[in-house]
Amino acid sequence: MKLPNSESELRKSKLWWIRFTDPITKKRISQKTNFTKKAGAEKLLTDLMNKSDRGELADYMEYREVTFGSITAALRRHYAESLRRSTDKLETALKRLEDFFGTDRRVVTIGADQISEYRASRLNQPKTQFPTVNRELAALKTAFRLAVAQGKMRKMPHIKLSDESERKDDGEFSKEQLAKIQAEARPYMKPLLLWLSLTGMRVMEPIGLTWAEVNLEQAELRLSGRKTKNKTQKVLHISDDLMKILKAQRALDTKCDRVFVDSEGEPLRYDACLDHFQQLCRKLGITEGFTDANGKRREPGFHDFRRTFARMADRAGVPHRVIMEIAGWKSVAMLLRYLGTSKASEQRAGFDALAAAIR
Repeated sequence: MKLPNSESELRKSKLWWIRFTDPITKKRISQKTNFTKKAGAEKLLTDLMNKSDRGELADYMEYREVTFGSITAALRRHYAESLRRSTDKLETALKRLEDFFGTDRRVVTIGADQISEYRASRLNQPKTQFPTVNRELAALKTAFRLAVAQGKMRKMPHIKLSDESERKDDGEFSKEQLAKIQAEARPYMKPLLLWLSLTGMRVMEPIGLTWAEVNLEQAELRLSGRKTKNKTQKVLHISDDLMKILKAQRALDTKCDRVFVDSEGEPLRYDACLDHFQQLCRKLGITEGFTDANGKRREPGFHDFRRTFARMADRAGVPHRVIMEIAGWKSVAMLLRYLGTSKASEQRAGFDALAAAIR
């Protein structure tokens, strides 16, 4: 293998080329890289030499035409065919990944080192939080897995997600803050934010909720397992407060099949909703108590409604089983990540019992 960089050669491209021997055909191959600097091309050539030493060069040659853009496009199709609700969030994640790696980048040149560089680059950007980067890397992981399943890759690189198990430390909204949010939010956002407060649903569930999934006569919602994160059908028997929201939304003059719509009667976009919500929190000074996995202050997000719902319901004495059914948690262990304690009423009963015993 060698890099064609002798003084006698005239470079006609801004991108560097490398030459190496195909381990299958034994032919010499010249290949254009994605690098405009010699150092990058040299590193790629070194990587190929290492692959050759490990017996991995044949895989590289077999899958070298698969581009990053082709596997992200496949993931988009998969989401569309599966009727997934979180297409807006996926698109945001994939756009950031594509901006960094490039759609023409050969997938076989992306390894653990490049993924670590992506993580570091994103976390160095202002206001970027660990959970956000985790969602982006989770999308990358899914794209790789799909590519392996479709025969576009033989194996995928290791992708480590940051630990988010200590969600109990991330903060919650107070009753007063929820009231301020309702008072100051844009009219079209108020129903969505109130719904999140009362149900603890993942934000993409109400954003993607259609009238076909709502039975106003029976006061219930039925979300197909195809559209929920845990792949299990969710049935909610809703209260009068939630019914008021639904009836008000139904009365809107719109032809859209979505329950929650923007000011023009069109489907809500996740990015636009989150941007407005975080601007509103800044305006209201709602910043204290919200931290990322590194203990640094962050802006509140929609997931904080989910944590707030769990804690308020727990303090109100709602059984854990019911909280789990409404919010969509499969295990008590997952719920406790959000609560961080045993049930508040049980702790108070314990203190009362102990006080009575020592009197």
